[in-house]
Amino acid sequence: MIFNSKKRKQVVKDFFEYVESKILPAEKESEILNGIKKQLESGIELIENNEWGIAFENLASELVEHFVIIDREGTDIVRKVIKLCKLDKKWEFDLRRINSLGHKMGSWKLTDSEKLAKENKYTFYKPSRKILRNLKVGNIVKLTFEFESSNSEHPGAERMWVEITEIKDDKFNGKLDNHPFYLHELYAGDEIKFEYKHIIDHDLGLSEPNLVDKYYDRCFATNKVLYDNAPINYIYREEPMEKDDERDYVDTGWRILSGDESDEYMENSENISLVSIGSVLKRDDSFIDFLDSEIGTSFERNENGIFEEIIE
Repeated sequence: MIFNSKKRKQVVKDFFEYVESKILPAEKESEILNGIKKQLESGIELIENNEWGIAFENLASELVEHFVIIDREGTDIVRKVIKLCKLDKKWEFDLRRINSLGHKMGSWKLTDSEKLAKENKYTFYKPSRKILRNLKVGNIVKLTFEFESSNSEHPGAERMWVEITEIKDDKFNGKLDNHPFYLHELYAGDEIKFEYKHIIDHDLGLSEPNLVDKYYDRCFATNKVLYDNAPINYIYREEPMEKDDERDYVDTGWRILSGDESDEYMENSENISLVSIGSVLKRDDSFIDFLDSEIGTSFERNENGIFEEIIE
């Protein structure tokens, strides 16, 4: 029993020393520093009085409150504290700001964004090789990390920034520049190997024309088209809604229907959604050539499956 008490006291002391040597030097905000120092000071007395769990939880709560995130070394110590002091395992995840407790270890991989962009050309933009050839060591790029989770409410991927440390033969080495919120096994600073096909964003300050931006503005489409997989048979363009300066898009005036919606259906606003034109084109782009038509025009698909202008 005495031996166990010594082990508990020592492991909590180890965590306090870790915070003092690794966390404090990295913090610049005086309010955060003062709060951590206060808990370090008061915690020493608690540890000496064999109140190791209270000392740890007080300090851990201070870190969590100020969104201070521990690294791999700190996590290893916290796991030992939790085990020896029989504390809630949730502390490990709270101190890392981990949101997905269903993450399956070893399941992550980088998304092939080139393949994704080809399959979703109207809704997913990936920078071209022409732009990415400008990347150098020190630049930061964004990658998508896919993973499996037993919790269906959690996302299947996390987008994170990586700082390039080496470029060789069209392949990259980098270090993770984010604290993951879902991937338990990755930590900021971890080495990541990747290729051009994995990069979805960059810090180059360069841009290029692309279909996602071109068809980013909005249209109204019925839910039969969007969610019930009904074919698009009727489109028309009316006066668009007034532009709202708080939004980064405009209403184009296009209205997309299957053509057999009833008046009652159309009168229910819940049956109609404001979406990007690109999200509709992703399903069916057979009317794309008509999108520059004037306000007041309408088109209907004929028996041959071809859109014809309706002349009144």
